[in-house]
Amino acid sequence: MRRRRGLPIIIIMVGLALFLGLAAASRALYNQTEDRLLDQRASEAGQAIQIAVSQLHAPLDATAALAFATDGDPATFQQIMDRYIGKTPKPFTSAALYRVGSDTPVASVGAPLSLGTQPDTATSAMLGEATKKPFVIVDLLGSDTRTLGYAVADAPKNARFVVYAERALSPDPSARRRTDEPFAQLDYALYLGDKVASEHLLSSSVRDLPLKGRTAEQAIPFGDTEITMEMTPIGHLSGDLFANLWWIVGIGGVAVVVAFAILTRRLLDRGDIAVRLATENERLFDEQRQIAETLQLSLLPQNLVAPQGVAVTARYWPAGSANLIGGDFYDMFAVDDHRWGVAIGDVCGKGIEAASLTGLARHTLRAAARTSTTPEEVLHAVHRALKDHQPSTFCTACFAYIAPGAGDSYRVEIALGGHPQPLLRRANGSVEPVGNLGMLLGMLEPDLSNAVVDLAPGDTLVFYTDGLTDAPPHQAVSVDELATMLQTEGRQPIEALADSIRALKRARRPLGSGDDTAILILRYDPVLSAETVEPSTSSGRATATAGDTR
Repeated sequence: MRRRRGLPIIIIMVGLALFLGLAAASRALYNQTEDRLLDQRASEAGQAIQIAVSQLHAPLDATAALAFATDGDPATFQQIMDRYIGKTPKPFTSAALYRVGSDTPVASVGAPLSLGTQPDTATSAMLGEATKKPFVIVDLLGSDTRTLGYAVADAPKNARFVVYAERALSPDPSARRRTDEPFAQLDYALYLGDKVASEHLLSSSVRDLPLKGRTAEQAIPFGDTEITMEMTPIGHLSGDLFANLWWIVGIGGVAVVVAFAILTRRLLDRGDIAVRLATENERLFDEQRQIAETLQLSLLPQNLVAPQGVAVTARYWPAGSANLIGGDFYDMFAVDDHRWGVAIGDVCGKGIEAASLTGLARHTLRAAARTSTTPEEVLHAVHRALKDHQPSTFCTACFAYIAPGAGDSYRVEIALGGHPQPLLRRANGSVEPVGNLGMLLGMLEPDLSNAVVDLAPGDTLVFYTDGLTDAPPHQAVSVDELATMLQTEGRQPIEALADSIRALKRARRPLGSGDDTAILILRYDPVLSAETVEPSTSSGRATATAGDTR
């Protein structure tokens, strides 16, 4: 009898011990999950900020390279920087070009520089730092306009010019800007440098600083300094139920029968939580893939501009890893009233670094095309920009000037920097490679040369990257195979011809490719009139033809 009377006490004690243990485990699991999700969100936010930093660095780097090429021509500097100066979403509010050794700018664009309101030694200090480091950040947060300055020299050694730009920050650093990923459900604070200090605050979503409670801190490289990011969750990242599960389970241990019922229910709930966490991870992966695809498409031109009577279409096919940003790019644009530029290339690397280099190559190509007279000069400008990039890197590129030629034709002057030769299909069906093979850009001083070919009515010119032809023998589309296909199928519309080239690649690599591919096709048809056409973001397709825009 005594044993029976003591049995409920034993059951209660065992039940309490069991459920208190489960409550503690649930709390520990909740803390681990919250920490992991917070770290994951902080990492995503850090990647977004790194992309934004590269978008600030690339145009300054390209402009510095152009200043080197033009011996600091003020008009060229103002023409290039005008497109980057202005109110948001323009990246800078003002910019100036300095010759090393002089505190007086050679040229300036936009609002007056906040640096000019600082002590006389501030400009000299900025120039001195810029000649030693690839990307210098100037702290002007204490000025009336809360400003950051950015400085880039035209060469890592023996610099002659420094491009300096400023960006005015919001007067209220605590304005809430948390409308989408990766900052949703999070409060944050960004500080310049490696210390959490109010005088170095760049931006925050709350006024009560420093952040309290569960926080994650991450250091993000920012030129010659860094950005310290602090983040804290708003509510519970893993859900309110998961956050309160520990005390729910603890209360369930008061009675043995109720405790067993609650135990069963909570086990099911934990299974549901695991499913939700898996679903959340899948959603985050899909968001990362979408971000990568969006960034890749943003690196491709928003429109292609073709001369009178020339139809143009382009395709971009990413590699098998959908969330990996590639380095292939293409472009076609009007240089002046009588010349057009055509470019295609492949930057070394993948991911955010490839995106930064692609932006640098495209900005340099466009800028140099307007001040050069031959394609060779344009590719040399790209070579210098890549060689000055830290760390050093390389790319292949093809650039051509198109201008009206003698009679009813266009004159195409082309140079190759380590890039495959484009294929020219004549109206009679013959196919020939064009251009002289040259060296890679960004490594040793390249040996480049110009070649000239006439584009007659009915002729088709096909540019492509090595993702099409560079693969194991049983997977590669050889140049001869591509030329044979152009001979037999080259008369079809260029949109259909581009799709046929993709079908040829898929036939060799049905499981996908490890390298991304870009192609650009031109056809001269005097009946057509020129148009500017925006690419289709859903398929990576850009097309410009007379009377037909897709």
